[in-house]
Amino acid sequence: MHFDRSASAGRDNTGHHDTTDADDSPLSVGVVSDDGFASNVASAIIEKLPDHAMIDGHRRELRVSGASVPLPPTATGAAPLGQWLASVQATDNYDIVLCVSEVPRRLGSRPVIAEIRGGTTGALYVPSFGTLAVRRRAVTAALAVLHELIEADDPSRQPRRYSRSRWAPSDSGEGAEVLLTSSMFGRTRLVSGMIRCNRPWRLVPTLSGALAAASAASAFGVFYASIWQMAASMSLGRLAMIGVTAVMAMTVWVIFPNGLWEKRSFRSSTIDRWMYNAATLGTVLTGALCMYALLFAVVLFSAAVVISPDFLTTQIGRDATLGDYFALAWLAASLGTVAGAVGSSVADREDILGATYGHRELIRRESATASS
Repeated sequence: MHFDRSASAGRDNTGHHDTTDADDSPLSVGVVSDDGFASNVASAIIEKLPDHAMIDGHRRELRVSGASVPLPPTATGAAPLGQWLASVQATDNYDIVLCVSEVPRRLGSRPVIAEIRGGTTGALYVPSFGTLAVRRRAVTAALAVLHELIEADDPSRQPRRYSRSRWAPSDSGEGAEVLLTSSMFGRTRLVSGMIRCNRPWRLVPTLSGALAAASAASAFGVFYASIWQMAASMSLGRLAMIGVTAVMAMTVWVIFPNGLWEKRSFRSSTIDRWMYNAATLGTVLTGALCMYALLFAVVLFSAAVVISPDFLTTQIGRDATLGDYFALAWLAASLGTVAGAVGSSVADREDILGATYGHRELIRRESATASS
């Protein structure tokens, strides 16, 4: 779906922009992305890019528009910029193309934030922006990429954090350059960004069967006095250990029966395999925590409605406090989550797979094989 469609301006034979014959013609900038979180980031970039730039001493209008264009896959899951450009230009003839991709990219051990090629094409790799302030970081990087591509005159438009010294030659050749993260925790931020792109909270409705089973099992904690007494006698450390065990049981039960853990036969690179598996683990673990928190809230509310403080005091042999209700909900939610792990086996497997990078990359590879 297109946000706008812009007319294109001329380029010379080298791929750079001809500012002598078309100084007053607008320069069309296309921001394209796949569907999903990357499209949300692309929308933020479109809103923040400037409407003009100074190029070779001339004020040049920039017409920024966007489109959702499926970026073509390759066997490795990371299409070269030349192939991406060809796919985009088959839909709209832009002067400058910015591709916003959810594919993680690294050069050696350092994550790649952005990449430029041929003076016409740039790519932003969303996972490298981490989890927090993703849109703000992406906009800053997009300004830096646009500044490099159009060779703008005004140095103040170039974000300082992405100055020229941060750019390095790409391993893909063809004169491409990459913008590398300078953080020593760049790989950790890359994995957290992959988890953010997976949008793990989407697993909660997918695991509706597990949530139903967990809710049924947690109901015993509301109606059976023996569980009240057990919760009241437990320390915070023991309750925490039971809760962690329950969430991990749910996580393991979702990952392995559904084949989410990647093996060497699928991805030979140890570093990449570690990153993708870490992202899968983080995604499922976050989804399980979201379900656990929802279950805890439901049980706590139910216990507060059903169990009166006087009756709870009688059952536990001392004055009931708010902490006793929390302990009761904590233990009941943990027991319910363990029971819900079995219920997760009846969840929609395709929806679970769709929330992980490995399965989406498998689809890319299969599509690349079919089209070759």
